[in-house]
Amino acid sequence: MLSLLFATTFAENAPDTANFDILHGSAYYYSVNAPSEAPSTLRNLYTPHLMFGHNLASINLNVNTGGIASYASGSHTSYIALQGREAMFGIATKTFGLGFGLIIDEKVDLSSEKDAYHKDETTEIVSKNALSLRFSMPLQSIDFLAFLRFTQGVDSVAINEYADSEGKNNLDYHRNNYEISGSLSLTNRPSAKNFFWSSGIGATRNNRTRETTYKSTIDPDDNYHNQTNAQDSYIYANLFYNFSSIVLKSKNARLHVGNNARLYATLYDQVEDKDSHRKDFYVTGSLILTPNILAEYAFNENWMFWGAASYTWTTSGNHEDYIEYWKDENETKNKFTRFSTNTGAVDVSTGLLFKYKKLTLEAGVASNLFSNPFRGFSGNNVLYNFTGIVEF
Repeated sequence: MLSLLFATTFAENAPDTANFDILHGSAYYYSVNAPSEAPSTLRNLYTPHLMFGHNLASINLNVNTGGIASYASGSHTSYIALQGREAMFGIATKTFGLGFGLIIDEKVDLSSEKDAYHKDETTEIVSKNALSLRFSMPLQSIDFLAFLRFTQGVDSVAINEYADSEGKNNLDYHRNNYEISGSLSLTNRPSAKNFFWSSGIGATRNNRTRETTYKSTIDPDDNYHNQTNAQDSYIYANLFYNFSSIVLKSKNARLHVGNNARLYATLYDQVEDKDSHRKDFYVTGSLILTPNILAEYAFNENWMFWGAASYTWTTSGNHEDYIEYWKDENETKNKFTRFSTNTGAVDVSTGLLFKYKKLTLEAGVASNLFSNPFRGFSGNNVLYNFTGIVEF
């Protein structure tokens, strides 16, 4: 039966004009990453107003495993999704889209030990929870997207209580991480013909703190409470500009060529540590360029093939000013600067999409090449992906 289906679909003539706006799945979305790419379920999910009008159920495996379900009713479309650890839901209309995301990741470990002489109880908590908001809307010839996320993490919280015949010791240790990030982006996808671009800005504030409380009835002189900011708290900002152009086109094939560029900087907080040194200024930054190629070919109205390749070039630098304290308490000013540039391996991906009436199946594979491109996939980091979509 399956061989008959393949023979029937490939026997059909290639279409006079291929429909390159066919809805793709997650394999296409993760591998291509160009402004001129075709629509996909995840592209629509992350730009909420694009969900408008879709009645579908979708599932993707391996890369951010999850599923999407949307229901169009009159003037609005409602949707829910599960992507990795994140639950998402939202509403889309012709004029705007609003989406929410929630991650709840909690681990609690309780332990106790007791014998004839003492008891020991410990509670350990590890969590990373996040709440996100997406808002998007069409603005005539461009699409607008705003994103905001708040993340609260507890790397470890240990409450340890020890008691014996002489008294009780209690240690309460917290290491918290709070992060708020946001971005604004624009793209000319709605009005573009052959040249597509997307551009935007983003910023993140990450704050890490440590708090320790020790109480003892055995030796009250040892009691203390400390609260400090961690040395890796930072402010992050980035700019990006991506473009791609359809340089070749025929009735059933097209070729995209483009580049993704990102410039970012991270400024770390000042931290005083008189036992070693005081960090006055510490900043890192990078410029990342990713030229890419995408080719698409429609065998017929049922089968479509695509292949993509990209190459990453990263230029980075960091600078640190700090004062060091020696044993004689004299201050020594120090500066440290580093600059580096790195060309990475070629990333390649390929996929095949089959569509029959309301059913779409897509499979893809992606990997890094050896330094010799004729040796094929390296085998060290091969990703497989599958998506199934049913439209109603």
